[in-house]
Amino acid sequence: MKRIVLMLVSLLVVFLSTGCGPSDVEKRAQQVAQAKDDALKLRQQLAQAKSGADAENVRQQIMKVLSDASLTVESIHFTEAELKDYVKAASAAEKPAAPPPPKKAKAVRHTKAKRKG
Repeated sequence: MKRIVLMLVSLLVVFLSTGCGPSDVEKRAQQVAQAKDDALKLRQQLAQAKSGADAENVRQQIMKVLSDASLTVESIHFTEAELKDYVKAASAAEKPAAPPPPKKAKAVRHTKAKRKG
């Protein structure tokens, strides 16, 4: 009798413990929400990147975060082309602008001074 009661109690504990906690669907929803949040934060960093190399690193981080959660760039309402445009803009911003061409010196006109005699 004790064995039966002990067995029933242990089955009840196992049954209740598996029912606790988030379900697989809830876990997936949390994973997707966290990945989108992380990707949007990284997108802000991408927009503020100072060099092309930094921008490319951030773009790759965005792609990794999204792919780990089996998401695409479109899931954060963005496209791959737009991310690459940020990288191009950061690369262009880090290159120094060409210096303006040197100005020609103005010709100085020497006039003959009048001599007092």
